[in-house]
Amino acid sequence: MSTQTGISVQGRHNPMQVFLYFIRLTVEVDGKAQTGAWRGRFIPLSPGSHQVNVFFRYLFKARCCAAGITVQVADGQTVALEYRTPQLMTSDGRLTVIG
Repeated sequence: MSTQTGISVQGRHNPMQVFLYFIRLTVEVDGKAQTGAWRGRFIPLSPGSHQVNVFFRYLFKARCCAAGITVQVADGQTVALEYRTPQLMTSDGRLTVIG
């Protein structure tokens, strides 16, 4: 059985932030951005160190609630990350390694 190498990203926000259900989350790895769903996204990567940034576009702000982390990915490893929005759209988000 082959194990995938890369990161999985779970985005979470307060259910009262209803407008975020209609906004796509951007995950940027080593400067390459991918926009998509908030939940359950896998991004294949080569083994090594990678800079991961997560944010979303909101009103006139291109990188709202940005958060970043550097992760080490080993061959055959999936690093699970969780992104959480803050209560205020003017604050930074939080990106952590889970599990």
